[in-house]
Amino acid sequence: MFESTMNPLLAIAVILIAGFAAGALARRIGVPAVAGNILAGVALGPSLLGVFADDTAIELEPVTNFIMGLITLIIGAHLNLRRIRSALRRILSVVLVEVTLTFGLVLGGAYWLGTGWQTAILLAAIATATAPGTVLAVIKEERAKGMMVKTLLAGVAVNNMLCILLFSIATAAVAHANMAHEQSMFQSALKPAFDIALAAALGAALGAVLPPLVRSQRVEPFTALVAGILLATGTSIYLEISPMLTNLCMGIMLANFDSQSDSPISTLESLEPILLTCFFTLAGIKLHFEEVRLIGLLGGMYFSARVIGKTSGAFLGSLLGGSPARIRNSLGLALIPQADLAIGLVVILQGDARIPEEISVTLTSLVLATAVLNEMVGPPLVRRAILRSGESGMDRRRIVEFLQEEFIMVPLGAEDRWGVIRELSEFLIRSHGVRDVTTEELIESVEERERSFTTAIGSGIALPHARIPEGPDIMGVMGISRKGIDFEAPDGEPVRVVIMIATPESDKERHTEVLAAVARMLSDSEVRGRLFTARDPAEAYEAIETEAKHDYNYFLED
Repeated sequence: MFESTMNPLLAIAVILIAGFAAGALARRIGVPAVAGNILAGVALGPSLLGVFADDTAIELEPVTNFIMGLITLIIGAHLNLRRIRSALRRILSVVLVEVTLTFGLVLGGAYWLGTGWQTAILLAAIATATAPGTVLAVIKEERAKGMMVKTLLAGVAVNNMLCILLFSIATAAVAHANMAHEQSMFQSALKPAFDIALAAALGAALGAVLPPLVRSQRVEPFTALVAGILLATGTSIYLEISPMLTNLCMGIMLANFDSQSDSPISTLESLEPILLTCFFTLAGIKLHFEEVRLIGLLGGMYFSARVIGKTSGAFLGSLLGGSPARIRNSLGLALIPQADLAIGLVVILQGDARIPEEISVTLTSLVLATAVLNEMVGPPLVRRAILRSGESGMDRRRIVEFLQEEFIMVPLGAEDRWGVIRELSEFLIRSHGVRDVTTEELIESVEERERSFTTAIGSGIALPHARIPEGPDIMGVMGISRKGIDFEAPDGEPVRVVIMIATPESDKERHTEVLAAVARMLSDSEVRGRLFTARDPAEAYEAIETEAKHDYNYFLED
């Protein structure tokens, strides 16, 4: 066993080599690499080989804190309101129902087993947490993309914020019960409320400062983000507030107040494999198999109630939110992993003098013990959810990139083609976060072509398009009309589906190819029929994301 004063660089090297090797072996046998990383850590730790002692994880805690900051920053960036607006009802419905059901089941079960309301309410709050690191790692490994993944990532971000809020309320209630003679309920709640507000303000401030620095080209995006994560995490630890919440809020700020936020965040992609491997291998070192025997009846209830609450809650929430069946049947499995945030919360309890020691000791032992089970079963379940949803391997460039839920409008409000052109132009500028072209310039370009010849191609379809001087890629939006619109189509049929395309001058060679791909898709009578009757953007997206998608919206070479 290495001594506690070992060289940290050598420790990281051993951890990375073992983690990568175990991850590669896990993938070869059809198991997520994350599970291999964790098992490698368990093997290296005190539970098996004893290569590393418990204090290794403590000495390398700054590395873990930085990686957790990176993970929560990326998760927060998926709360881009411009992109999730059409899915907001679905996301909030899933999260609110699964959090409520999980909290209620664990609270009732713990109280029924005689733990007392203080332990029960704290345990129930911790139970609502879903591990963002595990979810993100498996999604990256599976190269997954689609409605389910979008719902999952945004849902995890909202879940983590709700969990921290519930935990703060529960902590305040327990603190007041034990210090009623010293503090009012208001005073007990003041500190957690202040801590949440301070973390949110710090994250928002950093998220507001970074984009101008990057745009001014004074700082490289990679440098700015690494410095931002270090500053957010380090300052939060110094102020004794949640580093995860700070980085989460920074990611949300970057996503919503900078139209180019994807670009700087994507610069961290080359770091992600190394950092995630290190993170999960280190997590494995901290897990002790012998702790599982300490679970007992309370731990068994906690683990089971979480699984039931997460899966049933996600299903019911998806049903209420109008999610497609493939999301309803998959999402709950991906919400089961629990480790990083839950462990962080029990660490906070240990340092809170207002919480009785017996409560913090009980919760720490139980959460650490069940973390072993959750981290063993979690990654395979996330992978199963992704495979079941059909979104594995979909995170690759396609010929028509804009055929996504967030770029679909149902129904169109305009009643003539000029009104439709204006409505879709405004939607395109808003949904794509376009800065290089104004709405009026886009409308003028589209109308110029429309006056020369109708862009209706028959069968209820129109493809108005424009050339724009600048832009990162070909952009487009789809609108669906309930009544049909007169576009002076060759076959005299009213137009029900309108796809507007804006092509930058730098991409004009691919313009014809994109138009042909869209026309080929809409030539399918089954696709058209489902689009005509779509009630919302989710149904419209499901209509075009058929088994035949590779024929028209094929993947480009990596």
